[in-house]
Amino acid sequence: MASDEGWTGRKCPTCNGHGVDDDNHTCAACAGTGEEYGEVEHKKRADKVLRLYDNTRISDYKRCPRLFYYRHVRDWRPDGTRTPLVFGGGWHAAMEVIWAGMTPPAIMPSKETLAKAAYIAFCKYWQEEGMPPPDEIGYEEEKELSPRTPSQALEMIVAYIDYRSRNRDDFELVSMEKPFAVPLDPKDPTLFYVGKIDKVVKRRGKIIGIEHKTTTAYRKEGKFRSTFLDSFSPNAQVDGYLYALHMMFPDQVGGVWVDAALVHKSDEGFMFIPVERQLQHLDGWLWEVQDWISRIEHDKLEAQRAKASDPYLRAFPKNTNSCWDFNSACAYLGLCKAWPNPIDRPIPAGFTAKRWDPLEHIGPIEGVTDEVVDD
Repeated sequence: MASDEGWTGRKCPTCNGHGVDDDNHTCAACAGTGEEYGEVEHKKRADKVLRLYDNTRISDYKRCPRLFYYRHVRDWRPDGTRTPLVFGGGWHAAMEVIWAGMTPPAIMPSKETLAKAAYIAFCKYWQEEGMPPPDEIGYEEEKELSPRTPSQALEMIVAYIDYRSRNRDDFELVSMEKPFAVPLDPKDPTLFYVGKIDKVVKRRGKIIGIEHKTTTAYRKEGKFRSTFLDSFSPNAQVDGYLYALHMMFPDQVGGVWVDAALVHKSDEGFMFIPVERQLQHLDGWLWEVQDWISRIEHDKLEAQRAKASDPYLRAFPKNTNSCWDFNSACAYLGLCKAWPNPIDRPIPAGFTAKRWDPLEHIGPIEGVTDEVVDD
């Protein structure tokens, strides 16, 4: 948790210690504990092992529990690079430069200077993820990667700066790449939901979370396909951000805005997609997350009891409806075909042992360290 966040032991001023609001819903300010959420008392958690869950791990389990087993219990990561993920990560790096440079209270440099700095940030991320330097991408490779190429990113960056220049004064920047760890269960002080919000801004007195997304879902009228626009409500990741924002900024939250950017070789498109959810919806999200976590931890216990001599693994059942996604096979499909029981099997070719550490991806959170985290 950040240094000014945590349980104080005092009565929650929002619900007056009752744990519920006037509509009998779980109090967003204290997660139903009845205690104030403010200045931290790390000693309350120092002697306890924390269980941290993020959207990636929960989503992987929802997609397929056996995939979760291979990726997050055995820590097997498929080799290779997925261009859409790398391009999206590079776009996030560019957005960090652009928003820092042009969102008040910043004094905006020239568009050319800002675009150059943003493109450098994109290319740095692109190459760090194993992609070829822009000046080494030949014609055939450009065609293969298209439209997710550095040259396309540069065109998008220039167009995005023009787009944002028209509404730059609408936002006041509060924080960038803000990591969070918020409690999930008032009866369990060791269970936290963790993540990172791309930007937190203030607009017309309200706190807004900004989430950058790129997509190739193009249509001539309106730029973005309706399937893409409608995919953010309901959306477990966005709902999780809303839950965290309500915990961190009680009674101040105005929603999450998806900052959508179209990736297309002959057209450009940008759009803010505002998402707001009633507190009843977030109560439902909270119950669902707790339910999924209980299933994960049940399967972990069952897998610990399993033996290599068992005919099959009685934990982390396969979801065979997820073996193929948009004509692409799951990276673990071959393992599921080969092994009814993967206990004690060695790591196969094509995979690398690499633990998914949410703290590595979202950045350090004061008071939360690897020494007090249970994987």
